[in-house]
Amino acid sequence: MLKDIQTVRQDYELASGGQTKLIWQYDEAVGGYGYTLASQEGEQARAMTPALQPLVRGARFNLYPARIERVTPHALAFEGAVFESGRLLYEWTGTAEADPATGWVRIEIALHGEGKVAIGSGPLEPEIAVNLGELPPYERGDHVWFKTNIDNPTKWNDEARGNDFPACYYYDSYKKFGVMLFFDMSAMGWMAEAGIERFLHYRCGLRRTYGYGPGELAVGLIGDRAFAADIPVAGTRFSYGIRCFSLDAPPTEQSAVVDLVEACLHFVPKATASPPNRASWREFGLKCAADLLDTNACWSNNGSFDMLIPYVNGVSPAWEESFKAKGLTVDFRNQPGLDAALMMIHPLTELAEADPTSEYTLLRDKVWEYICQAGGEFLGERPRVWGTWQYVYLLHEWWRAAWFREDEAVCARIEEAVNRIVIPLARKTGYLFPLSFRAPELRKHANGDNYPVAGAYSYFMLLLYRARNNAEYLAEAERSLQVLLQLPVNSLHQESFLLSMAVQAADGLERETGDASYGEAYRYLLAQNLRMMYWYDDPSFTDYRIWGMFQACTPMLYPAFFENIECAARIASTLKDRDAAHGLLLALNQARTNNYYCFPRCLPDKFRLSELEYIPLENLGTLEDDKTGYAGQEIYGAGQTFRAAMLWDQWLSCSEPDIYVMNLDGYELTRRSDVREARTFLVANLGETEKSCALETGLPSANVVIEVLRGASAATEPVVPDAAGRVAVRLASSERVTVRVKVVG
Repeated sequence: MLKDIQTVRQDYELASGGQTKLIWQYDEAVGGYGYTLASQEGEQARAMTPALQPLVRGARFNLYPARIERVTPHALAFEGAVFESGRLLYEWTGTAEADPATGWVRIEIALHGEGKVAIGSGPLEPEIAVNLGELPPYERGDHVWFKTNIDNPTKWNDEARGNDFPACYYYDSYKKFGVMLFFDMSAMGWMAEAGIERFLHYRCGLRRTYGYGPGELAVGLIGDRAFAADIPVAGTRFSYGIRCFSLDAPPTEQSAVVDLVEACLHFVPKATASPPNRASWREFGLKCAADLLDTNACWSNNGSFDMLIPYVNGVSPAWEESFKAKGLTVDFRNQPGLDAALMMIHPLTELAEADPTSEYTLLRDKVWEYICQAGGEFLGERPRVWGTWQYVYLLHEWWRAAWFREDEAVCARIEEAVNRIVIPLARKTGYLFPLSFRAPELRKHANGDNYPVAGAYSYFMLLLYRARNNAEYLAEAERSLQVLLQLPVNSLHQESFLLSMAVQAADGLERETGDASYGEAYRYLLAQNLRMMYWYDDPSFTDYRIWGMFQACTPMLYPAFFENIECAARIASTLKDRDAAHGLLLALNQARTNNYYCFPRCLPDKFRLSELEYIPLENLGTLEDDKTGYAGQEIYGAGQTFRAAMLWDQWLSCSEPDIYVMNLDGYELTRRSDVREARTFLVANLGETEKSCALETGLPSANVVIEVLRGASAATEPVVPDAAGRVAVRLASSERVTVRVKVVG
C-alpha cells in the first residue's frame, strides 16, 4: 500500500511511443483516477480517447486508482478498492512503468483480500480494454474501410481460433493514432484457478457496439462468450502492456502484423528454468534413436517388411476417440507410419553420416529400407485422396535425404512426381492450396483450405532450382510466394511450420534474386509465424513450461513437439547474415529449454505412456485443451529430436545458461561428398552482465580450427582450442558473435 494519503489531486503522465502519452486525471464521480491516451502536438496534448478509462473493466472490476504516487520519472504506483452495495470486495495495488526505449507502458495489478468474486450475470467481465470512443463516420454504417486492425489469437477456416498470441493492434486513420496491447497470460492465473478457459471465452482485438447513436469502439482483452465463475481475490493479478503511436500514413495489415509482433518481442522473458533430468540435445538425440530401434514398441511387420508405426505401442487416445465418434476403428499398432519415416529421414541421414558408428546409422539403415519398400505409394498413379501439406512436405523431406545421399535414382523418381502432380496442382489451384486433393484429377477434396502450403511449395521449388538450375523452378517459387503475400493476414494460419518454410523461401529468394522486396516479405512471414508461438507459460500446468513453443495447428490449442522444432530450426537457418532481434533469440532460447518438457524423461510419472523416455509426447495440455499426452507418444515427430540436436548442441555447445548457441547451417543443401568448409554458429550472451564462456566441440583440438567473427566489421578472431577441443570466449551483455568450426584431418 502507498505510504502517504493524497490530499492534493494532480494529473500524472507517462510517455508512450511516437510522441504519445497516457494521462491520469482525478474524477469525483468515479472516486479515482482514469487515464486518457493522448498525442503530443507541439506544446499541446490532444486526447485520442475518451477520458477517465479504468485499468480493468467490469461491474466488479472497474479499477480506478484512488491514489497515485510517482515512484520514478517513468513509474507510477497505484492503490484502490472496489465496493459492491457498500461492502468492500477487495483492495488492490498496482504499478505502471514506461520504457522510453520501446514506448511500452507495463501495467501490473494485484488484488488483496479474502474470498472470491462471483461473476456470471450482466456484461462480460473482467476485461482489459481501451475505449476508443465513437465510431468514425463510415463505420457507423458498418463500413470498416478506414482502419487497420489485427486481432488474435490466430484462426483458421474463418472462425476456429487458436490460443497463441495474446496481443492486438488498432490504427484509426481519422486520428492518425494507434494502440497496441500485449497481455501477460503467464501472470494472469485467475483464468486457470477460476476455471475461466481463457481463449474459449476471450479474444484480443476490436469490438464495435452499435445503437441508435454513433456507436463505440473498444480494443483489448475482450469477453467473447458468457460464462460463470468465482475468481479468488488472493493471488489474482492483471498484467499487460499498452503502447500508443502516431502515424501519418495508414499502415497496411501486413505492416501492422510486423510492427505488432516485433514490438511484442520486448516481452520475451530472459530467464529460463532447467527441466528435471535435462541433458544435452546431443544425448537426447542418441537415446531417442535407441528407443526408436525398439522393434516391439515402434515397429510392426505387414508380412513383407518391417514398418514404423505412428505412435509408441500404437496408443493414441485422441485418435481412438475421434475414430470411435465417427463409427470407425483404427489400429495404430498395425498401421504403416510411412510419414514417420519420411519426417525423420533427412536429419537422421546427416547425423548418421557424421557419426557412422552410432545408433543413428542403425536406425537410418532400417528406416531407409522401409522407405524403399513402401515409398512407391507416394509416387504411384492410383486414384486416392491426399492431405495437401503432407504430400508436398513429405516429398520435400524424402528428396532432401536422397539428394544428400546422392541417390540420383530416387531423386529422379521424386522429381517426376513433382512435375506430374505437385506443380500442376499448384497451377490448377492458383497456388491457393486446398486442405486435401484428389489424384489423379488434382482437384480439391471436401472442405477446407491450407494456404500456407504455398510457403512449403515455394521453398521446395527453390531447392529444386538450386539443385537443377532450372529457371522454371525459380519462377514457381516466386509465383507461389507472391500469392501467399497477397492473402488476407488472418488466412495464413494452419500448420505452423508451413509458415516457417515460407520464411525460408522469402530468405532464399532474396539471396537468389537480390530483390529487396523479399526482405520485407521475410519480415512479414516471420511475424506471421511468430503469431503462432506461445507467448506465455500456462499457469494451469506447473509441471512444464510452453513459452517459445508453437501451436501445432490453428486451432489445435496445444503445442506439439514436431511443430516446435520445425519452426525453431527453420527460422534459425535464415539468420546467418541477418541481425536477429534480441527478443527473437530469447524466444529461441525458451524453445531450446522448454522443449525438453515434451519428453517423459523430463515429466512426472503421471504423464508417462510407456517405458520409452526419449520419444516425445505429441502434445502438452493447455487450459483450453488440457489432456497432456492425449495424442500419444509420436514416432512421426520423434525425428525432430535429431533436428533439435543439430540445431543446438550436436557440434558446438556451452553449459552456461545465459549463452545461447545455435547452428545456422541446418538446412544447407549439401551432399555427403561435399567438402564442408566449416559449420557456422551464432553464439549470443543473453544475460545482463559480461560472460566468459567455454565453447565445446567434443572433438580433439588437433582436429578443429575455430574462428570467431566479432562486431559489425566481422573481424576474424582465431581461437586456439585446448586439448579437449574447448575454446574460451568473452562476451559483453547482449553481444553475439559468429563462430566457424572447421574439422580437419
